Amino acid sequence: MKRVLVIGLDGATWDVLNPLMRDGKLPHLKKLLDRSAQGVLLSSIPPVTAAAWTCFSTGKNPGKHGLVDFIYFPEHGYRVTIANSTTREAATIWNLLSDRNLRVGVVNVPMTYPPEKVNGVMVTDLMTPNTSVQYTYPPELKQELLDKVGPFVITPGEGENPSAPLTYLDKVRADVKASADYALYLLNKEPYSFFMYVFGIVDILQHQFWDDLQADPRALNETERVRRDKVIAVFQQVDDGVGAMLQAADEETTIFLMSDHGFGPLKGFMHVNNFLLDRGYLVLKSGGMSAIKRALFRAGVTPQNVHLTLKALKLDLRRKVNRGRAYGMLRRFFLSFDDVDWTKTRAFALGHIGQIYINLKGRQPSGIVAPGAEYDKLRDEIRAALLKLKHPDTGEQLIARVLNREEIYHGALLDNTPDLLLLPADFKYVAFGESEFASNKIVGPTLGHTGHHRLEGIGAVIGPQVQVGAQIQNASLVDLAPTILYALGLPIPPDMDGRVLTEAFTPEFVKQTALQYDTENAVRTDFGGTYSDAEEAEVIQRLADLGYVS
Repeated sequence: MKRVLVIGLDGATWDVLNPLMRDGKLPHLKKLLDRSAQGVLLSSIPPVTAAAWTCFSTGKNPGKHGLVDFIYFPEHGYRVTIANSTTREAATIWNLLSDRNLRVGVVNVPMTYPPEKVNGVMVTDLMTPNTSVQYTYPPELKQELLDKVGPFVITPGEGENPSAPLTYLDKVRADVKASADYALYLLNKEPYSFFMYVFGIVDILQHQFWDDLQADPRALNETERVRRDKVIAVFQQVDDGVGAMLQAADEETTIFLMSDHGFGPLKGFMHVNNFLLDRGYLVLKSGGMSAIKRALFRAGVTPQNVHLTLKALKLDLRRKVNRGRAYGMLRRFFLSFDDVDWTKTRAFALGHIGQIYINLKGRQPSGIVAPGAEYDKLRDEIRAALLKLKHPDTGEQLIARVLNREEIYHGALLDNTPDLLLLPADFKYVAFGESEFASNKIVGPTLGHTGHHRLEGIGAVIGPQVQVGAQIQNASLVDLAPTILYALGLPIPPDMDGRVLTEAFTPEFVKQTALQYDTENAVRTDFGGTYSDAEEAEVIQRLADLGYVS
């Protein structure tokens, strides 16, 4: 029986892995990669965890699966909701394999909560609200793992403060092992045709400690060296986990090592709604409480400034504020979409690269922009203005490209995607999560983060049929699902967007293994459950702590 093991390193980049491997810090990964076909794996646009892992799992673009970010606008309204596995409208690779009665194991893969019925086992991810909910399939697996392995880790380091890095990093390292032990227990329990585990900590660490990873140790003081060593120690814990998983894979297993996106330095956050507000594309209500909030906003009373002030006073009130669907008290005191005059607004932005939505007549509840020529003219106008946008202090160009959605997306869900997508210059300045008006500046501080996502992730294939040393060229996330099916000798659904990475395999294998395609499109399995208001608040809080939402 052919088998595939997928090991995900969320946010991994060759820029970090290669130096650590050269220094002998990651021996298991180096040994694995020395016998691989490898290359750069391009992420989704935007390169956000929620969209990227879903592009991987479905082999499709967001115009077919429906996820562009951690948030979306139900019914094209103006209030956002947190996405989860029920938001996805396409079959995943574990759905396809389950339909063929092949055993699958899916552990800690982003956007898998709530769990699905699969032919095998599933343990969900960072979107799991808390440990009281049902986070496994089958349901009885939850107690088995608690009895046989230990407590469930939703995200490593949760409950510790990254501002106290030494204690935090010790907790993170222990949690990384505990989380990987769940996967190892299941991986060793029975043979699977497909098994997948994601080390999410790589992304979290690089957000918070990118500068430490890139620093020259010789230029650091003792405290900085200790902190950097502890960050690297977490990477070594990941390496140990990878090594243990490799021991559970036999020599005939094809292994895929991958990341959902890459990483690089972060210099500041952009606030795209301020750009739209300044140029009259977004209009605020003129009277009542909205006028008062607008005056306070202009004076600098913003969520970011309040946060920075409290942080300076060593106070953190975030966990005392309800972050549910209505954003609790925050909307009562700070400027939000509640204060927008939608009858006069033509465009608004929300998302990790400042995705822009046109307030389209017939689509949005109060849409005012007519489809067709007016819509096209407005997009062209906004694009031209964005490409001229400069950093107010340095004069740097902030936006490299502005894409119409149809340039990168296609499918039945195209109308659910943003109308314009921004590609920041070098991704050094990205939009601030899911906050409507976090700051009154066009560019603001990073709030402690020193690293952020890039389009260039990692990809490698290892196995008996792999051409060792081959370079994977022009590959993207949507290519992996069809490639995995090919490695398993299975047909590929015709509605997948990716191609098979045949260059990763030996000529003999490619000659003997014909590409096969299903005659019908695949359908997703039934989903069940979603968030209560309280559970959604918990997930928003976790995403905020990780830097994904404000």
